[in-house]
Amino acid sequence: MSNKPSKITDAEIAALKENAIFAERGMTHFSARFLVVGGLMTTDKLRAVAAIADRYGDGTVHFTTRQGVEIPHIPYAKLDKMRTAVAKLPLEPARSGKCVRAIVACPGTYCKLGNIDTQKLATVLFKKFGKRGKLPHKFKIAVCGCKHCCSKPHENDLGVMGIATGFVVFVGGMAGETPRWGDKLPFVVSTERKLLTVIKKIIDWYAANGNDKERFGTTIKRIGLSNLLEETEFAP
Repeated sequence: MSNKPSKITDAEIAALKENAIFAERGMTHFSARFLVVGGLMTTDKLRAVAAIADRYGDGTVHFTTRQGVEIPHIPYAKLDKMRTAVAKLPLEPARSGKCVRAIVACPGTYCKLGNIDTQKLATVLFKKFGKRGKLPHKFKIAVCGCKHCCSKPHENDLGVMGIATGFVVFVGGMAGETPRWGDKLPFVVSTERKLLTVIKKIIDWYAANGNDKERFGTTIKRIGLSNLLEETEFAP
């Protein structure tokens, strides 16, 4: 017998998930996740998160493995009031569903090992591709500033690694039950402008060739990396 409130339906749970509100075990409490790009959040947003956590949660905040922020343990009965309160604050729900998710980035902007401005690039990429939806599945992007790969670009659908001469791109990585190490594209992208073009072609190819609910790495495995390279006509 389910422990979820009698008035909540499976359709409503799915709708909440699309708005980055996730049912917890037992279906009586929920976690609300908020947008963070590059792992940076302003202090006014942090204060807003703390206020919502105190008022509608249990006073705790969880920092996710993808640099996101979520407020756990919100009772179902408080969800509507919580969403109304959040709408008045400088907070935006995290991306959810079959779309480009929030972009993670290491502190290469100010780390002594960083070859590129990772925070700036993460922001540029999110402004360019952050509203891209209607994809076969979720699409995760990570940016790192050096070969140490602290943000794990190999484990994301698309990873960017900064080097002295430009950008190295990895495609098709994923974690989960069937992890896949991303394929390194056989060229270095020399400029940010060209990088944006390359990434757009990659996402377009995935949108055109991926099956419904198929992760990008699985699409590459099924069709072949050579096909991705040929059809997108990469020019570094």
